Amino acid sequence: MKRKVSVCAGVVAAVVAFSASAEEPKAGVQAHGSGPAAESAPVRPGEAGDAVAAPAVEGPGMERVMVAPPLVDAAVGGAVSAVPATDTTTVAKAAEPAASPEAQEVHIPFSLSLVPGLSTAGFHTSNVVNTVSIGLIATHAKRVDGAAMSLGANWVEEGLNGAQLAVGANVSRGPVTGGQFAVGGNVSGGDFLGVQSSVGVNVVRGAMEGAQLSVGLNTVAGAVNGAQLGVGANVATGAVRGAQLAVGVNVAGGPVRGLQMAAGANIASEVSGVQMSSGVSFARHISGGQVSIINVGGKVDGAQVGLVNVAGSVDGAQVGLVNVAGNSEGESVGLLSFVGNGQAHLLAWSSDVSLTNVGVKLGGKHLYTLLTAGFTPSLGEDRRRYTLGAGFGGHIPLDRFYVDIDLVGSSLHTRRLFSEDSQHVLGQLRVMGGLQVASHFSVFAGVSANTLTSWNGSDEWKEVGLGLDWREVSDSGRTVVRMWPGVLAGVQL
Repeated sequence: MKRKVSVCAGVVAAVVAFSASAEEPKAGVQAHGSGPAAESAPVRPGEAGDAVAAPAVEGPGMERVMVAPPLVDAAVGGAVSAVPATDTTTVAKAAEPAASPEAQEVHIPFSLSLVPGLSTAGFHTSNVVNTVSIGLIATHAKRVDGAAMSLGANWVEEGLNGAQLAVGANVSRGPVTGGQFAVGGNVSGGDFLGVQSSVGVNVVRGAMEGAQLSVGLNTVAGAVNGAQLGVGANVATGAVRGAQLAVGVNVAGGPVRGLQMAAGANIASEVSGVQMSSGVSFARHISGGQVSIINVGGKVDGAQVGLVNVAGSVDGAQVGLVNVAGNSEGESVGLLSFVGNGQAHLLAWSSDVSLTNVGVKLGGKHLYTLLTAGFTPSLGEDRRRYTLGAGFGGHIPLDRFYVDIDLVGSSLHTRRLFSEDSQHVLGQLRVMGGLQVASHFSVFAGVSANTLTSWNGSDEWKEVGLGLDWREVSDSGRTVVRMWPGVLAGVQL
């Protein structure tokens, strides 16, 4: 009974102490104030001779300070009393409870789940680290250091070291070291080291080192060091060191060091290697080669081989049906080559084969192609004849002089230029010397070695040539070959 009375007395004493201390004025306030109250405040000497103000009696205009009671002060370890009474903000912060730390990781070696939350790992899996996680519909963990398998999806918050296998999708919000295999799609929120394989889509939101294999789309937000192989498209916003192989399209936002091969199109900012396509290949700068139906390059240090080749500048070769270059320090070989600093000339000349000939010469600095057409009217016993031909040759500049050597093949016709009578073919080896009279005008002359072959069993072109010829008949008279020397002279614009 006495103990209960003592406890009650203690509680009452604490309440009274709290009330009394709440009414105490702040020490030293009146000592620094003014007026009669300050003058009447008693002063006692300190140890160092300094005056210390005694508690003043409360009066009108006096400041009242709330002081924590002894029990509260003791509960917070004296933190309240140690702070000046005027700093109420600091007192409030000291009284605030400390933030709770993040939940610690829980390592569960083996987990079975129906869906996240219904598993042997418990209801909350945001802090679970699994070694092996098997789910019927889906799995979820903070991290997997092993393997996660499910029919639906596998979801990892911070990263994967191992493998994810799903019919639906594999998702890791952090980096992945290992493999992701899915029929639907694979997603890595960070860097990726290993293999991604899916029928649908593979996505890496960081850099990738390894391989991506997909029937649909492979995409990497960073650099690729390895290979992207897709039936649909391969996309890398960064550099590619390795290979991009696709039936559809390959796209690289950064430099490519290796190979781009596609049935559709290859697109890259810079290539040090080879681009190959049955469609279009494009690169702003290529050091290597482009082999496609259509090749487009800004600066080409190497070769373009295709039906159509287009480049801003070329230091190498263009080989195709049509070649276009703003400037070339190499050679362009094709039926039509348009080179800014090359050859583009109109020619008119006369020869022993045709009285009047016109032609177009196109090419680079040293190689050119020639398209020709000729006409000879009926004179005396000579029949009217037409020629249509094409040739390929070399140009040797010698200051104001030049030498052209070419091979030209032409068909001979008697009725009209485009007649069905095309069984007579003339081959010519021509050697010509020219003089550049003006910047856009030159004269030339030369000699030719001519060979005329007829397959219709007749020798209809006895009047063609200078009269000095060699004739050979074979195949029971059905094939006639005649050879003779010739001359030509003309002008070039």
